[in-house]
Amino acid sequence: PEDMSLQELGAAIGTSSSMGKCSQPLVARMFGSKMPGGFTLSSARAMLQTAYGLGSQRQDALLLMALTMEPAARLGSDADAGTWLATVAQAYAAHTGIAYSATQASSSDGASQGPTVSSAELKKVRLREIEHIQQQIAVLARYAGIDLRSDGRTAEGYQTGAQQLQTSVDNITAEFGDDLIAGVQPRFDARKIRRFDSCWNWARQDAYEWIQQTIAVCTTGVASDVDVSDEARLQQLQNRADVQLVQMLAGTAKILGASNNDALQPAIQLTQALHDACKGSLDQEPVYREFSKPMQPETHVQSTGEVKYTEKPRPSERSWAEYIQHMSCGDLDNTPPLMHLREQTES
Repeated sequence: PEDMSLQELGAAIGTSSSMGKCSQPLVARMFGSKMPGGFTLSSARAMLQTAYGLGSQRQDALLLMALTMEPAARLGSDADAGTWLATVAQAYAAHTGIAYSATQASSSDGASQGPTVSSAELKKVRLREIEHIQQQIAVLARYAGIDLRSDGRTAEGYQTGAQQLQTSVDNITAEFGDDLIAGVQPRFDARKIRRFDSCWNWARQDAYEWIQQTIAVCTTGVASDVDVSDEARLQQLQNRADVQLVQMLAGTAKILGASNNDALQPAIQLTQALHDACKGSLDQEPVYREFSKPMQPETHVQSTGEVKYTEKPRPSERSWAEYIQHMSCGDLDNTPPLMHLREQTES
């Protein structure tokens, strides 16, 4: 490395178009500690660009020289900072042998630049262009019947409502404290949702309970209100039947059949009937069936003059199908049936 030429060393290190990690903090620290609050590094670079026509690399070189001419104390005003920067610019020009002119200035690589334009004037031109564009948009919107302020008014309404809500919350907080607000916050978490469907379990429970009640009646001989031909109960099991229920009934029927106890025959027959009914309804949707009996009114007048009204099952109509069929049929003299639809005429 000691024998390496400067040209080879420069090629190995490479070139940079900006200040490095050591010089950049030094310049920033100088502007932060010795310059006025309104005179920032960006303001200095803008002044060097507009007043002296210096490019970015020339500005970096001038700022590095400014480190050697750092003021002893913080400057009092932007005018003092501008005067100090002008002094540094003149010293830099004398050191590098360049001359500033109003129409030509040196660039970062030493080449000549064109005439410079004040950034303030460019900003004014840009603002006038934006204002002109906004006027054209407003004219076109009025011609098309578009309200450009509709969204703004909606946003203002939302902002007003938000302010009112915030005021209400602040009043509640001031009255009851932050503990109340924290205590009434919702604790719902969708990740903690649990769905429980015990329909399948209750179907097994009902079937097993029905079988056990029948076994109790068979073994003890004690009368019970258990009806082995309860169609409504059977229909409920059929609507909730699944493969596991059918397997349970098949296993229960097999266990009961292996007991060789003649007293359990009603329970075995019930289990087998439940198995066959549930197995046949596996591929069917749940249905509703009406199992109540058609009733007819009956009125008795006692000798004391008391009137008693009761209802009893119709002897000739044991199902609703028979009841509907009988009510829809007329008598032998072709009188209208009790249940019929009359056609409305114009008269």
